[in-house]
Amino acid sequence: MRRALVLGLGNRNLGDDAVGSCLAEALAARAPEGVEVKDGDDMGLGLLGFLEGYDLVIFVDASPDVEDVEAFLIEAEKAELEEAREMVQDSHKAGPVALAVLAKKSGLFQGKAYFVAFKPESLCFMCKPSEASLERALKAAELVNKLLQKEGFPQFDLEGLRLDLIRTCEKSSVEASWAV
Repeated sequence: MRRALVLGLGNRNLGDDAVGSCLAEALAARAPEGVEVKDGDDMGLGLLGFLEGYDLVIFVDASPDVEDVEAFLIEAEKAELEEAREMVQDSHKAGPVALAVLAKKSGLFQGKAYFVAFKPESLCFMCKPSEASLERALKAAELVNKLLQKEGFPQFDLEGLRLDLIRTCEKSSVEASWAV
């Protein structure tokens, strides 16, 4: 049976950067058969093992390099290992492209990878995610469904996702404020 992974990334202490992580948590209970969802938080290179054995991986994360919400095919097999090494600033800052390339080059992952990126409004410490980023996360979830459909996987039921996403992000920001 083919397997897909949706991997939400983000630091829950950095405002809009938390949204990819929150979205993964909100989607996890809705995962259709053959599709798993994991919250990668900001684990960086620690996520390499998460990719093992999947036919499809869809990363969801904030990126200041997009205008709204966009999906990119990560052509990991075309990248050189040295390029991936240069993308990793430190073990906690490995982004989706570097993770996909390193996982491919190490033999952990042989599937197809996409990066669904949404623009953050604010990356301030201990701030709640912005309304704009929450709306972009909902668009990102729709884009994830389109990619799953394109690759022959079942889709998420997105009804009520907005409320679940808000609750998840609010819970995150409350827990983060207690950590200080």
